[in-house]
Amino acid sequence: MHIINSIEEYLSSQEADIFISNFLSYNMINESQAKLLKVATSDNVLTIAQPMRDQIRAKIFKNMLINLID
Repeated sequence: MHIINSIEEYLSSQEADIFISNFLSYNMINESQAKLLKVATSDNVLTIAQPMRDQIRAKIFKNMLINLID
């Protein structure tokens, strides 16, 4: 839960990818979950202007993580 709380209000695509890679490295998520996180937070999906895109990405990412650990 500390990891989720450490995610700022805004999250870039690159930052999300780093988190996902770290979660995979530490076996906190599996490959399938990583793919879903990556797709849901990609710039291809979030086609709105900055800074709202990074704010929405952070909310989606945090919510997905919370639901993965429940």
